[in-house]
Amino acid sequence: MSPLAEDQHQYTNLTHETYFALEEEQGQKFEYIAGEVFAMSGGSVNHSLIGTNTTTTLSLALRNRPCTVLNSDAKLRIDDIDSFFYPDAMVLCEEGEIEENYIRFPQIVVEVLSPSTEDYDHNKKFAYYRQIKTLQTYIMLHQNRVFAEVYQRCSDNSWLLKEYTGLESRITLSDDL
Repeated sequence: MSPLAEDQHQYTNLTHETYFALEEEQGQKFEYIAGEVFAMSGGSVNHSLIGTNTTTTLSLALRNRPCTVLNSDAKLRIDDIDSFFYPDAMVLCEEGEIEENYIRFPQIVVEVLSPSTEDYDHNKKFAYYRQIKTLQTYIMLHQNRVFAEVYQRCSDNSWLLKEYTGLESRITLSDDL
């Protein structure tokens, strides 16, 4: 079953090269999960504003650190599950790698939750992202209310959830970046 809307076209048994060519040919983003490819739908204006504000805020907060902030145009590869995704924002520091078609090993991943993908982002996608050994923080921002869920990886590899509500809330990031 597609992780996205059921009416979106799905391709199966694609190689990485065919997947990259498909995106180039179609001029569209697709998520790739172990050979299956799913078309991504466009986001709302609110989704775009939250994503843009997030990358800007992260860039300013990390400007004196050896980190790179990327927006939803950057493709994330997760080797352990042979998958590619387009998070709404990512932060790469010393451990991160930038390849020709994708990045690997981010420390922070951010998803802006859409009503159609909220369950998927909470469950399956978070399970996929937890496979990234360098990932320290997973942030889910709700687009229809002022609410953020921030998962921080603990030293025992468990995840601690902190919730932030209201415009006055400020998300704090680990000093380990």
